[in-house]
Amino acid sequence: VLILHGKPGMGHLITANALMEVFKKDYSEVEVKDADAFDFLYWPLRYGYPYFYNHIVAKAPILFKIFYHSYDNELIEETLKIITSFFIKKAQFIAFVKDFSPDFILATNPLPLQLASLIEEKNIIDILSANVCTDFGFHSIWHSKDINYYFVATDEIKSSLLDHKVNLNKIKITGIPVRPKFSQPVDHNKVLESLNFSALEPILLIVGGQLKYSELLKVVSGIKAKNNLAQFIVVAGRDKDLQKKLESSELKKDINVRVFGLVQDIEKFMAVSDLILSKAGGSTTAECLVKNLPMIVYKSTPGQEEDNVNYLIHNGAGIKAKNTKEIIEVIVELFSQPDKLEKMKSNCQKIQKPNATKDIVDFVVSQIK
Repeated sequence: VLILHGKPGMGHLITANALMEVFKKDYSEVEVKDADAFDFLYWPLRYGYPYFYNHIVAKAPILFKIFYHSYDNELIEETLKIITSFFIKKAQFIAFVKDFSPDFILATNPLPLQLASLIEEKNIIDILSANVCTDFGFHSIWHSKDINYYFVATDEIKSSLLDHKVNLNKIKITGIPVRPKFSQPVDHNKVLESLNFSALEPILLIVGGQLKYSELLKVVSGIKAKNNLAQFIVVAGRDKDLQKKLESSELKKDINVRVFGLVQDIEKFMAVSDLILSKAGGSTTAECLVKNLPMIVYKSTPGQEEDNVNYLIHNGAGIKAKNTKEIIEVIVELFSQPDKLEKMKSNCQKIQKPNATKDIVDFVVSQIK
C-alpha cells in the first residue's frame, strides 16, 4: 500500500501517519510506504505553492478564499489541474510507483489525488486508488473520475460526490482518520495530578498560535475576572516566539495556568479539558470529536476550515467567535452553565467516528487480499 500526502500544513501528514500506524499494527504482513507528493514536483510549484498558501492565508485570507472557491468553476478547475500537470515529474513518479508496485494507493491531499489519477489515466499498472478526504466539507478539488474509492467524513460530502456523478458504491462514510491513541482511555486523575489541577473546576485548553500573545493574555485575564477558579492549559505548539513570551510572562506564575511548547501527548490534555480554543483543521476537529471536546474557533482559515466550523456549529459541537470579547463571553457562559456544556460534549459523541482509521485500513486490505 502506498500512502501519498503533501504540504502545506500538518493535517495531511498526520492522517497518513495514522493510517500507517494501524496498517503496521493490524496487518504487519502488508508492506506500507508513504511519500510526500511534493517530491514529484518541479521546484516552482514544489516550493512556491506552500509559500503561497502559508503567506496568503496569513496576510490576505480573503484572496485565498477567492482562490479556494474558484475551483467551483469547472473551467477554472480544469485549467488549474492542467497547469499543475506541467510541473509534475511524471516519469519520476511513474518509475517510483512501478518500482514499489503497490496494490492500492491512498491519497490524503488533492495533489496526491492528481498523481494517483495519473496512474489510472496512463493505465501504467493495474492498481486501486482512494481519496481520504481530510475535511468535513466538500470541495471539487477532491473529485477525480479516475479514483476508485472515496473515504469521506459526512453524508453531505457523499451527496456532493453523487452530484458529481460518482458511483454510490465508490463512496464510504468512514470519518477522518485519527491516530489510535486518541481512542484509548486516559487516566484523568493521573493527568490532573501531573498538572496539579482540580477535577471540580473547569479547564480550557488553548492550542496553537491563532491567538497573538496580547490576545491570549486578554482572553485568560477576561475569563479569570468572571471565574477565578477556571484552569488553563496553554500549548504554544511550534510557535516558539509565543512560548518564549509565555514562559516569561505573569501567566507562568499563575497557579491555575500551565504553559507548554510542542507536546507529544495532547490527547491527555484533551481528555481532561472541558473546552478547547483552537483552529478547526480537519484532523484537529476529528480528534476533538473523538475526545468529546467542544471547540471554540477563532480566526479559521477561509475555505476548508470554514466548512469544518460550519459542521461543528450545525451539530452543536462548536462555536465560532469573531473577536476576543466573544471568546471570553462564550467560554464564561459555558463554564457557568454545566448542562449546556455537557450537551455540547454529548453532541460531539453523536457525530464522532473513532473507528475511521481502522475502518479504512480494513477495507483496503479486504480489496487487495
